[in-house]
Amino acid sequence: MKSNIFSFAVLILLFCNPVSGQNFKLDDPDNLFSKKEKTILENAINYEMDFFNRTFTNKIIDFSEINFTIIPNYMSYLLYQSKSGGVARQSSGYYSHSKQELVICNDKKYKNSFLKTCFHELSHAFLHLHTDKKQIPAWFNEGLAEYLGKMTFSSKKITHKTDTYLLARVKTLIELREINLAEFVNWDYRKFATESFTQEGYGYAISYCMVLFLMQQQDETQTFTIFRDLIGTKSTINVFDNYYKGGFVQFEKDFIAYFSK
Repeated sequence: MKSNIFSFAVLILLFCNPVSGQNFKLDDPDNLFSKKEKTILENAINYEMDFFNRTFTNKIIDFSEINFTIIPNYMSYLLYQSKSGGVARQSSGYYSHSKQELVICNDKKYKNSFLKTCFHELSHAFLHLHTDKKQIPAWFNEGLAEYLGKMTFSSKKITHKTDTYLLARVKTLIELREINLAEFVNWDYRKFATESFTQEGYGYAISYCMVLFLMQQQDETQTFTIFRDLIGTKSTINVFDNYYKGGFVQFEKDFIAYFSK
């Protein structure tokens, strides 16, 4: 795995290269994680790696293709971004497409959200690698990352913990008639970020619920086909018209009905 060395404390996590069909194991010689954190992170990496390889079957990606950098404090995190030539982000993690690098801040103020941030950014990383720089709709990219960011990994099972706040947010938006999915799915990344920032996570709430709704459908083949065909297309509506029974108009009706309950 590639790494960059700076004069301040930046911790680079190294991973063994897995043999196909085997689990990915975390090499943590500096004991950066507790045993529980290490196990959870390994489970998350393996789960998402398998999820994306099953969804996008045209190529197999493993985690060794991603540069994974953990930075122990916030000031070093900001400096790292500056040294890398990027704009300082207020969030506690990001994925750099150009460097294929996953960067996460492990400052103590982010301790409660550290693993969830890893899960979220892992989704961006795997999706980017699977799509070969093709266009990814903003709602799908962020919605899937939000969905996978809310997975829970115990020693016995892996489940999705529904975000009740985001569900309540969408229900309120429906009641206020402030959702227009046909318009929303065409938002670019700039508008998605702007509208989400000014409207209490508007874009993240709707995109998360769209992915959640699709993932709860009984027909996994239909859902994965929709996910695959969203890549490289400018029209989410056309994809749903082709693969969702009743087309996009029916999807919007089903979505509104489901989250109005």
